[in-house]
Amino acid sequence: MPHSSGGGSHGGGSHHSSHHSSRSYHSSGSSGPSTRASSRPFKGATRYVYYSRQKPVFVYANYNIQRKDTTGTKITALIFLLITTALSMIAVGWLFTDTPKKLQTDGLDTNIYITDNANVIDNDAELMATLEDFYYKTGVIPAVLTVHNEDWEGNYQDFENFAYDAYVNSFDDESHWLIAYSEPVDPDPKFNDWYWEGMQGDDTDNPLFGYITSEFTTTLHKNFLRENKMSRGDAIINAFETISPMLMKRHANIWIILFCDAFILFISGVFILGLDINPRRDKGYSTAVPCPDTFVDQEACDYCGGIYVVGFHDKCPHCSAPVKPHDFTVNENGETTSIIN
Repeated sequence: MPHSSGGGSHGGGSHHSSHHSSRSYHSSGSSGPSTRASSRPFKGATRYVYYSRQKPVFVYANYNIQRKDTTGTKITALIFLLITTALSMIAVGWLFTDTPKKLQTDGLDTNIYITDNANVIDNDAELMATLEDFYYKTGVIPAVLTVHNEDWEGNYQDFENFAYDAYVNSFDDESHWLIAYSEPVDPDPKFNDWYWEGMQGDDTDNPLFGYITSEFTTTLHKNFLRENKMSRGDAIINAFETISPMLMKRHANIWIILFCDAFILFISGVFILGLDINPRRDKGYSTAVPCPDTFVDQEACDYCGGIYVVGFHDKCPHCSAPVKPHDFTVNENGETTSIIN
């Protein structure tokens, strides 16, 4: 069924197309048990130790940090995610880039009608030439209808409803674009109470993208407001000439693309942060072992100079050389409580 491409009135301003679609985006998430690792002790944490750059590194965690080094897997996942993100953004750009197609009007009445019942158009030939040029470019069949306010005000709620009926009573297809205009039989010289409406068939939505009808609406309404400087026929001609350079060209819906790309980047960023890539830490965690809080003393290996935790090793964790013997005390659980010498 036909729908408004935009319109307006002298007293009420302009409005744009009433035919549009909307898309919504939803995300959901879930949370699991909280895990924590820190360089400082906290309640419920186990103390671990691993060695990096010939020094001990202590980690306090409320989960088992001893795990296989998964850095390679994470980097592979990161590369896959980046490729997927790039392809998704390209797909969005393709999906929301409109490609116009000229309407096929075989078997339709392609005559262009200018029905000037209000006798306000004084340049029919020039207007017809402009409408014909528009038709040959797009395949959309334009039509112009002018009436008086008295012809419809008693029977219709508004001029848009009148224009809708004028379309369906005049055309039995969805390939026309009707530009309807109305003013009083005797306009007030101080305020001409005019109305106008564009009514387009559904098949015209492809060549007449929203940005085209929006530009047409804005231009034509401004032209009508300049009634002391521009005739009604010239106003319509100028509006069609304004959109002429835009016709039949690919058009990217920039704001939709930017919104979708931002959404994709946000989701990808969340996943990238979730990968938690830290090669040095992950390598250390893979060699970490629980180390009770009682092991606090450290000293350097006599052979390699690496620092190790006293009383916790039989061999240097760096070079495997024997470590210096120490006397230490233990508690009833066999845990070292202090180093004596």
